[in-house]
Amino acid sequence: MSKTCEITGFTNSQQERWALTHGQLTSNSKSQTSEISSTVSEKLSKEVLQFISSQEVSKSITARKEGIIKDLKKRFDIKFRGSKLTTFGSSKSGLGLRNGDVDLCLEFTGEKPKKVLNKIARMLRDDGMEDVTLIAHAKVPIVKFVDQRSKIPIDISINNSLAIYNTKLLKAYSDCDSRVRPFVLAIKHWALHRGICNAAYGTFSSYAWTLIALQSLQTTKPPVVANIQQGSKRNLKVIEGTEYDLTMHDNPRTLLEENNSQSVGELLINFFESFSQNWPWDEKVISIRSGDMIARNKKKWKQQKPHILDAVIDENNLRLGKHSLPIEDPFDTLHDLSRVLRPEGAMDIREEFLRAFKILNEGGNWNKLTKTKFPELVNDSPNTDLFEDLRMMESQDVKDKLGELQSELSVLESELEIRNNERKNAIDMSKALRKNAELQKEENKIANTLKPRREKIEQVKKQRDSVNNNYIPVYWIENEMSKVFERLTEQVDLMRVPSLQKEKELFSWFFELQSMYEHSKKTRELHNEFKKLLREQKNALSELENVKDSGNDISVFGDFANFDELAHKLLLEMNPMHNEKRKLKREIGRLEAWLRISSRKNSPKERFNNKKRSGRRNYTKKRNDINMAEVKSRAASGGALSLSDLDALLNSGGISSITNQQSNGSNRDKKKSKKKNISPHRGNRGRSRKNI
Repeated sequence: MSKTCEITGFTNSQQERWALTHGQLTSNSKSQTSEISSTVSEKLSKEVLQFISSQEVSKSITARKEGIIKDLKKRFDIKFRGSKLTTFGSSKSGLGLRNGDVDLCLEFTGEKPKKVLNKIARMLRDDGMEDVTLIAHAKVPIVKFVDQRSKIPIDISINNSLAIYNTKLLKAYSDCDSRVRPFVLAIKHWALHRGICNAAYGTFSSYAWTLIALQSLQTTKPPVVANIQQGSKRNLKVIEGTEYDLTMHDNPRTLLEENNSQSVGELLINFFESFSQNWPWDEKVISIRSGDMIARNKKKWKQQKPHILDAVIDENNLRLGKHSLPIEDPFDTLHDLSRVLRPEGAMDIREEFLRAFKILNEGGNWNKLTKTKFPELVNDSPNTDLFEDLRMMESQDVKDKLGELQSELSVLESELEIRNNERKNAIDMSKALRKNAELQKEENKIANTLKPRREKIEQVKKQRDSVNNNYIPVYWIENEMSKVFERLTEQVDLMRVPSLQKEKELFSWFFELQSMYEHSKKTRELHNEFKKLLREQKNALSELENVKDSGNDISVFGDFANFDELAHKLLLEMNPMHNEKRKLKREIGRLEAWLRISSRKNSPKERFNNKKRSGRRNYTKKRNDINMAEVKSRAASGGALSLSDLDALLNSGGISSITNQQSNGSNRDKKKSKKKNISPHRGNRGRSRKNI
């Protein structure tokens, strides 16, 4: 059973983790410290300056960073029209470690930043980048990732325009004094390797440590740097709807009244002593904008509950109260950089300050001071050589590895194909079930219209039949009415005037025709309605048959929602498999590229040329040691030849040289014989065959 301290409330494990802090909190008297000798400070200065010389960014790393930024710009130009990608942060201010991250700001109007970052995160994952993390709930949402090839960490934020001015401010501080950069980098390196420079893990960010370091340089006696943000002429600018004071002095070096002559080692010792022995955050706020720490009351940043000790003891508290270890942003003065702290992170910071000063007080060196606490969180070896791990491998080992990866890729592709087919079948089944459900709805809808229409047909038929007795066609009545009307309205011949009785009969007949017309018209309307309803009923029945024929009896397979869920589940399974496939293909491509490169270097022609170039003198020397005349003589006479003799013979012209030599000898003999006959004689010139 673990015991807890009555004073601090720490458990045994907490007492062990924060031993120095626990000792300071439980001690009644202030810890005794002796003045650190000048020898220690001189040694520390020398070690830090040696460390700084190692922090110069190599051309290969610079080229790789520029390559990543250039590639991202191309991608963003396509994906986010009108966007602008800007580099800011420590890599631009000159206060970044050699292997520090690259901060990028994407300025873009249109969509909400979180939505844009979601798209960027998906794009980066598809590209195979490592540790892609979306921090959406931060004050400035960012996407963090690590370049899969070089292992360079990169942060991307959206419309973080104020950070560009912060970078300009830090660059101005860095240019004030030659000690600023080594001092700040030394503190950042120490914090990084001691595990207290990672906002994602609940400690201060690299930017926060820069502000802490600059505040220390402002408050030394005399100060190393002055407050750059002072000046009578203020520079106010509205960014994202908020007005900020972006004033920066044009020539900050002129602000110092007295020069500070301390070495970097002395400045570091003062830094660790100040923060370990006189913990400033109980009553103060870090504020480089003011040039000095300011009181919490003046800033109105009272520490809120839970306090650090209370939060550490209560394991349920994952966050501290606001303004626990407050650091004011130099431009956004409402922003406290300590908002990211967690209880354990704040305790680790205090413990590391005490540890650092203890080591220096005991004469410890830089390596001990910055001994890496969590190696997995430190990136000290960016890889700019794509084939670094392959250069010392045998070609056959690379081929074996390539074969294994190709086999693994084949298996993965088979699994993906199976899942893809299964997902396609699930989607097809879902569509079929949806269609079947829709057809069923349509069938029910049509069927529901049949009965009411049938009843209406019977009703109309009955009405039609009830008025259909002695039905006379409407067209006949219309023709007869027209004739009677003409007779009644025609001009009368005085000699042939119809009788009164005849006219009464005509009028009576006209009125009767009118009555008949209304009756026949109603009958015709009812009949037409009857025929229309019959057509609709017939069409409905035909449509119903077609719907029944189109549908399949697949309802036994379940609901389409189940197949939708299965398709989505398979998609979630396939996404990481696709990522793994991309990684395998990239690695296979890398191995194949290396084999091509290495084979060109070791090709027979290349080896021969290298061998020829490197061994030309030796071959010449060997050939010079052999008597070629003797070798050719033996070859001509059929004598025995050694391998070296044969090699020398081949290199001096081969068998043909012997034949040529023999023929040349016979020609010389002929010439010699001709030369012996020197008596005058008639030549053959001008002779013809007749004279012979």
